Amino acid sequence: MTLLFVIMNDAEKNASRGLVLLRRHTATARTPPLTDLPEELIMEILLRLPARKLVSLRSVCSSWRNLISTPEFTRNHLRRSCLRDPSLTSLRIACYNSLPLRRNGVRYDSFGILSVRSIMENPSEPTKVDYFSGQRYNRIVGSCHGLLCFFYEDGDQNTHGMLWNPCTGFTFQSPEISGQASLCGFGYDHLSDSYKLFAILRKKGPSGLEFSTRIYTFGPTSSWRRIDDIPFVPTDEPFMPDNMEGVFFGSSRSCTINWSVNHRMVVYFDLGKETYGYFSLPYTDSDDYFQRMSTYLCILGNCLSVCYEHLNAQCWFVWQMKEYGDAQSWTKLASISFHLQLINLGFPLQSLYISESDVLLAISPSLRIVLCNLKDGSIYLPDSMNLKENYPNLSQSIACSKMAYIYHESLVSPNSLQSNSSKMLLKKSKFIIS
Repeated sequence: MTLLFVIMNDAEKNASRGLVLLRRHTATARTPPLTDLPEELIMEILLRLPARKLVSLRSVCSSWRNLISTPEFTRNHLRRSCLRDPSLTSLRIACYNSLPLRRNGVRYDSFGILSVRSIMENPSEPTKVDYFSGQRYNRIVGSCHGLLCFFYEDGDQNTHGMLWNPCTGFTFQSPEISGQASLCGFGYDHLSDSYKLFAILRKKGPSGLEFSTRIYTFGPTSSWRRIDDIPFVPTDEPFMPDNMEGVFFGSSRSCTINWSVNHRMVVYFDLGKETYGYFSLPYTDSDDYFQRMSTYLCILGNCLSVCYEHLNAQCWFVWQMKEYGDAQSWTKLASISFHLQLINLGFPLQSLYISESDVLLAISPSLRIVLCNLKDGSIYLPDSMNLKENYPNLSQSIACSKMAYIYHESLVSPNSLQSNSSKMLLKKSKFIIS
């Protein structure tokens, strides 16, 4: 199967002439300066460059550093890259691995950052990986606008919320709170222009385990707030979430964190109104809920989507919700038949991305990269993308948890916060899989 995935770099090409002018504008003693360029023109040229290149350009001169670091520039670049020109930001996959306890009782975490473009354009070729590791236990919660969010668990009774921007190196840690997170989620509230972390915390009390629902808004003076618990949801079964880490969905109308419950419905938390709601998952007469396993929510093509394993059909179904919140808008995207190299009953197939040429990228329960052509249903399993065999530092990832997150590189740091955490300063190295 021939997979075509073309990512145009028109933004970079269109800005190249302007970038040359800007470099000449910052003249040395040997090159006479040009007539001063208007700041508006400089900003317009810089806004047309990818986030990673802008990070390096901050060191050109103080005026560029100050301009690129402003909240207005960051917001404008994020808006352009997400809505108008995706080539301004590289799409990455963060694969998470928590290694077993060592002799000293410390758990080791590692993160591998892979390029989606590299996988889609050259799936049969080795892929370069940015690899981060350190002595700690971080539970990844979600990703939004280039930020990865974690819970750093300090022992059995305390936790911190932590942010990391892999592109810029930004890190931020929330105040400590008592308890460990069970149900949780991270996302952006467009009404208050802020990033929020949701958690149902459990801790030991006088009469056993106690639960409380808290939210943290990332800011210089923020603290954990108590909010209403999830209300009763109409179902014949106990409330059993299929995914403990909620999936963030954002649009101009609503910004929500979503959990799949009992393979039947989606329960959501509105980050702006701080209220709850629910709607049903897709259902057909030939696809009953009792045959479903490993229901997995994700975002595909800017739509809330769901992938689940169906025992009778011996395949994974992938559905996309065309209009958020409208259960009638669920549309089936793919039926992926069980494969000997993919199957691992009870564990989810993690769908991550759909290209413009309708190729679905996913990670299988057996830790294989899967490329599915949605037009003809064909499956491609690149040998070079066998995580278990070719990514030795990621091969022990726990397949039953969400171990892969997709994100766009960005310049975002919430409310222009300054990095305040040293716990996320992981050792970085690069390797190429063979």
